[in-house]
Amino acid sequence: MADLTYSTSGLFTMFFPETPAGKDAWCEMESQGGTKIFTIHLPQVLQQLRAAGYSVVKAKPSKLTMDEIFTQLDELFA
Repeated sequence: MADLTYSTSGLFTMFFPETPAGKDAWCEMESQGGTKIFTIHLPQVLQQLRAAGYSVVKAKPSKLTMDEIFTQLDELFA
């Protein structure tokens, strides 16, 4: 399992923690300017994270619709 995943949406890329180590890296990123970066900087940020020993992969798109996600959330918090 990857420590961090990322999702690119045009101009910006966002990072998401997936493991406790990933959460530590995510918190460090947040304290140094944020977990949302310009996509043009993605190669350098990935290189830095991987050099620091973190596993980082691109997030897979969800096959669920928003209605299905909301239904699951309703069931989870009911």
